[in-house]
Amino acid sequence: MSDTIQRFTFANLPIRGEVISLEQSFQTIIEKHAEQHHYNSAQRQLLGQALAATALMAEIIKIEGKVALQLQSSSAVKLLLTECTHQGYIRGLTHLDQEQSTDSLDFAQWTQGGQMAITIEPTQGKRYQGVVPLENSELSHCLEEYFVRSEQLPTYIQLFASDDKVFGLFLQAMPGNSQDSTSAEDKAAAFEHVKALAETLTAEEALDISHQELLYRLFNQDEVTLYPEKQIQFQCGCSRERNEKALATIQPAELIEMVQESGGQIELVCDFCSHKEIFTEQDVMTFLSNTAPSDSVN
Repeated sequence: MSDTIQRFTFANLPIRGEVISLEQSFQTIIEKHAEQHHYNSAQRQLLGQALAATALMAEIIKIEGKVALQLQSSSAVKLLLTECTHQGYIRGLTHLDQEQSTDSLDFAQWTQGGQMAITIEPTQGKRYQGVVPLENSELSHCLEEYFVRSEQLPTYIQLFASDDKVFGLFLQAMPGNSQDSTSAEDKAAAFEHVKALAETLTAEEALDISHQELLYRLFNQDEVTLYPEKQIQFQCGCSRERNEKALATIQPAELIEMVQESGGQIELVCDFCSHKEIFTEQDVMTFLSNTAPSDSVN
C-alpha cells in the first residue's frame, strides 16, 4: 500500500470525505528519530495519528502553504509537532516525558492540562492559528471539536495506527450555499447516517485493505465518488541557510563565544530529521560579516 490521500464525495448526500494511508513516510520519520529518541509502540501510534490528521487537514483546507498541528502539556506530551504542505510533504517530532508516558496510549492522561494549536500558514497571505484545550480521550475527538468551533460544521474523524502503518478517515458536512435547498434536519440525518456506518470500521480493516475496498465496505448502499490519489511523502525543510538565519538571531559576541567554548565549532541537529550541520568559527565569522556591521563582530 502506497502513502496516499484521496478525497471522496456522496452523490446524494451533502457530505465530503477523505481517506489516508501512511506506511513508508511514517517509517522514515520514526527511523530519522531513532538516534535521538526511542519511541515505544504507544508513542509511535500517537505520532502516526498526528501525521495522518495533519495531512487530512491540509487537504481539506486547501491552501498553498502548510498546516501544522501542535500539542503541548504539562503531562507526558511535552511537545508534539506535525506539518504537511500542499504538495503532500509531511514531517513530525515529539518530545515525551518517559516517566509520565505509559506502555499503552492513554491520550487523556498524556495530554492532561494541555492545549492543541492548529496553524495555517499560506505561502502568501496571513498566518492563522486556532488554539483549543485538550479535553478529550482521543486526538480525533479534539480535532472534531476544533472543526465544530472554527467552521461550525459537523465533522467525524477516525485515526488508527500500528507500529508501522497509519490510517485516517475524515467526514464532514458540506458548507451550505444560497442554492442549497436541503433542510438542516435532512443534513443532520445524512451526517449521522454516514457516521454510524464509519463507526463500524475496525483498526484491522483500516490498516489492511485498499481505500476503494474500504469505502465500498462502509458505504456500498450510497453512491460514492473516489477521486485520484495524491502521494504523501516525508520531506524536511531544514537547510544550512535556515540554520544560518537561526544563528544570526544570536548576538554576534555571544555567538562567537559559543563557538570558542565548543571547541571551535557548533553542531546543529534538526529535530525533525536528525540532519547535522557543522559551523566552524570561520563559517560563523563569514556569515556574520555578511549580515552585520563589521564593528559588531570584533
